[in-house]
Amino acid sequence: MEWNYQKEAAKKAVNHLVGVKMVINSITVQSRTQDAIEKTAIEHSPDRSWAVDSENTVVDVKGNGVKLTGTVDSLYEKDEASRLAWNSPGVWTVDNELFVDYDN
Repeated sequence: MEWNYQKEAAKKAVNHLVGVKMVINSITVQSRTQDAIEKTAIEHSPDRSWAVDSENTVVDVKGNGVKLTGTVDSLYEKDEASRLAWNSPGVWTVDNELFVDYDN
């Protein structure tokens, strides 16, 4: 698939069928462009959302992969950071290692 939303839609399409007990989604995301993603655009992607505190997050880009590390205040913030990374053109993988610190 070219985009992560297509991968997720394929999983949702079969997940609720009668008789389906488990779905393992082995679809890979691979955009048409073979160019490496623009690192600065991904690094600044948390700035595009009010829900993500970019001060405590680190975005590392290698080739077409993105790795998110650091600390966030909620599971929603962690998911939002991942969604923002996936929405960037050329991203094939997102490794979300953000730690949720509920004490903040």
